[in-house]
Amino acid sequence: MIWSLPVITIITFSLEKITRGNLYLKRLRPLLEILVAFLPILVLGIIGTRLGTDTLFGGMLVTMGYVLSILVATVVLKLKGSSWHQIGLARPQSWRRTVLLAIAALVALLLMNIALQVIASNLPWTEVPPIDQSRFNPLEGNLVVFLLLVVLAWTTIAFGEEMFYRAFLITQLGKVFPGSKLGSVLVLLVSSAIFGLVHWVEGPLGVINTFAMGLLLGAVYLYSGRNLWITVITHGLANSIRFLFLFLGAA
Repeated sequence: MIWSLPVITIITFSLEKITRGNLYLKRLRPLLEILVAFLPILVLGIIGTRLGTDTLFGGMLVTMGYVLSILVATVVLKLKGSSWHQIGLARPQSWRRTVLLAIAALVALLLMNIALQVIASNLPWTEVPPIDQSRFNPLEGNLVVFLLLVVLAWTTIAFGEEMFYRAFLITQLGKVFPGSKLGSVLVLLVSSAIFGLVHWVEGPLGVINTFAMGLLLGAVYLYSGRNLWITVITHGLANSIRFLFLFLGAA
């Protein structure tokens, strides 16, 4: 699937030239760039899910989708004279403050998850199935799988998802909905909706739960002055805890 990267990169360069002299297309350009960068996640994610994300090959395809999308997003940023450093991965002024804020965000995230599950399980007019975690069935009691997933939790999951859905997506959408509080709200809603929908394999409650997670981490990212390290640490810790509970059979 590596062959797709040069193809997508060529498309990205083409967008640069096509939109340069067209005001209407120039306004649409951030959305077109999002679409191009999102293609590997979408296509390889669908194929990987079809094959089964609990299988080695299926899981590798999903992971490869994120790697390719981050590479394409890097090209997009470079063409704009920007970089990951500028939109969130600069060295924070205080690592202590960053870690403390990440822990606070983690506590808020865990409480929010618990609240959503309690509400969903007590709705009087409908029965909402729990989050579908069946793709992690091989994890229970398997130390090798657990350690592999913890590594992924701190690489393609924490870094990959935060770089794409928070730093890149929010930055791009900010050019579509610029310069107002309403614009910031719309950016958070749209980026979180996309983040939630790509986790459709977890069922309706999983999508809602991930959407809420996107809102929280997106707000933290924006209101911390775009310090992506906070959300990366929060995301990594949250998934590590999740995988630990699944490993122990306590989820």
